[in-house]
Amino acid sequence: MNWLKGRFKYAFSGFRYALMDRSILLQFVFGLIVIITGFLFRLTVLEWILILICICAVIFSEIINSCIENLVDYISLKHTPQGKKIKDMAAAAVLLISVMSAAIGLMIFLPKLF
Repeated sequence: MNWLKGRFKYAFSGFRYALMDRSILLQFVFGLIVIITGFLFRLTVLEWILILICICAVIFSEIINSCIENLVDYISLKHTPQGKKIKDMAAAAVLLISVMSAAIGLMIFLPKLF
């Protein structure tokens, strides 16, 4: 049981570190706004599933991006073309998932406005 408790302790510690990052905190705030909006628009179960998957995917990708950036900086503080490429590719992954999530959000919320 202590082993399991320790795993949750590490995970919550990770969330605490994540929330210190402005980009991740901003994604949490956007996610909260979308959730509040979902309640106002009375989303269906399927719409909630899609919205929650999108919110978690964006936050997950932002956390992974921050981990990659911190790891690259930890390995070398020198700015190198390889380090830039790694960081840029991680940022591109966040952009890709964010654009997809925004598109899904628009498909769900726009018809409810009209």
